[in-house]
Amino acid sequence: MAALAFISSHTLSRNVVLVIVAAFAAFVATAGTFSLPPLDRDEARFAQASVQMMETGDYVRINFQDRERNKKPAGIHWLQSLSVQTLSSVEAREIWAYRIPSLIGVILAVVFTSMIAITLYDRRTGLLAGLLFASAPVVAAEATIAKADGVLLATIVIAQFALVKILAAHHGNTKPTRAMPFLFWLAQGAGILIKGPIAPMVSLLTGLGFAAQNRSINFLRAMRPVLGVVLLALIVAPWATAIGMATEGRFFAQALGHDMAGKLSGAQEHHAGPPGYHFILMWGLFWPAAALIPLGVFKLWRERHQWQAQLLFAWIIPSWIVFEIAATKLPHYVMPLYPALAIIAAHGASVITSTNSIIEKRTRWLGAIIYAVVSAVAAGLVLAGPAGFQIMPLAQYAAIAAAIILLAGLTIAIMFWRGRAFTGTIAASFLSAAFIWVLFDAVLPRLDPFDLSPRLQTTFEELQSQSPARDEKPVALAGYSEPSAVFLLGTDTLLTNGAGAGEALINARVEFAAIEARQSEIFHSYLTGLGHQPIALAKLDGANYSNGKDISLTIFTLAQDANKPRD
Repeated sequence: MAALAFISSHTLSRNVVLVIVAAFAAFVATAGTFSLPPLDRDEARFAQASVQMMETGDYVRINFQDRERNKKPAGIHWLQSLSVQTLSSVEAREIWAYRIPSLIGVILAVVFTSMIAITLYDRRTGLLAGLLFASAPVVAAEATIAKADGVLLATIVIAQFALVKILAAHHGNTKPTRAMPFLFWLAQGAGILIKGPIAPMVSLLTGLGFAAQNRSINFLRAMRPVLGVVLLALIVAPWATAIGMATEGRFFAQALGHDMAGKLSGAQEHHAGPPGYHFILMWGLFWPAAALIPLGVFKLWRERHQWQAQLLFAWIIPSWIVFEIAATKLPHYVMPLYPALAIIAAHGASVITSTNSIIEKRTRWLGAIIYAVVSAVAAGLVLAGPAGFQIMPLAQYAAIAAAIILLAGLTIAIMFWRGRAFTGTIAASFLSAAFIWVLFDAVLPRLDPFDLSPRLQTTFEELQSQSPARDEKPVALAGYSEPSAVFLLGTDTLLTNGAGAGEALINARVEFAAIEARQSEIFHSYLTGLGHQPIALAKLDGANYSNGKDISLTIFTLAQDANKPRD
């Protein structure tokens, strides 16, 4: 590892550093992409909305079954549809194909983070920043989930890269290349089509924060705002006009008035958190970079009069305040600010030997302690699922993996304590990548209690293959309405209650119905009251990780002589 650190920091060219960072990001990002089942609830909702675009050929409206989904723009659904139609098919319901845009988005974000670090500092910082950002669990998770955030991250980091290039030219008394303003506004337009105003907000607050520190807005002229207005109009206006007409204005009323304003004023879907929520979670979600943040911030504060430090502070602080103030909080909301934190951490680790400053020593010791604690938590996460559900022999393998992660984490913590920050950072990045692969690809996909929708799909397919009718009617679900089930079972899946499932069976709208235990009494009462007797075919037990409830599903059909309603 020391040899790798020496070669990387002294002989590798910029392009080779970027290739290493891209390859490492691709390796980490693919953990779980092809093995994890569709995740509830956001991923399955995004994927199902993309399914319905492909099924209907309507690439303007965004729907989940028969309900409008007026929350986010259509950009991510277009990318998912392109990925599925290129690599798979809508009929296959292969969730990995819907995840490819997120995976590519995260890889691009990592590469551009490294490029920003190289522009601000040097190749050594660029290498470390890329490795740290790619190996953060929250970043790897978003690469594995078919949502908008991975692609949004790419648009924000690309826009910030163009902004950094413009500012670097401004402070070097040179003109930026014409491509940089164009790239900046192109990224902003793409970001708006992916997730509305988040990308412009981050860049705007960065620019305002930087201008406030410099007491100057002279750099704005180099950004060519007139070009920006034209490009944004060309990119955003066609779809905005189309969706406004298609929904008679409901999209904007709900997306801006309900979804966005609601997130600021109230905790949507119980996603609340106290002030400091994101700051507290950062130490675990941004492991291993978090171990170097105290040292990096200390070093950056000493350089606070340099434009590079002012830019990084402006990138993080204003937007972080907004995310902390917002009533709705989810762990990944501050992820667009993590590239700047990765650069700060990498800059703090870029000097192999520490000074004699007592403050610097204490920040280094604090980082080592943080790293050791989070390493212990990571080891516990690997072991918790298999051991808690007594899944053998997975629990035995998980115990071995957890022990290795814990011992390696403590060894790296000692490296940080002793000031071997550069080599320790590389080792920590590779350890985090190993942890992510163990957790996302080896442990989570094998936790059967949480794998209920795929097991339900397999059971229904087996029953339908044995059915004399073989007409592939939709199925009914009573008491289990997770979006992953709709994605896997089909758009026409009937989500209802016990009585509704019984009515659908009687009128032959469905041949099979899965009834959750809490709806069983209503289901049986409805059918027996009309003289029908359901036949139990299979039973599936599991857990719903979205709400923490145990789930017991029994699949029923009606006897062949009871397929018609009573006179």
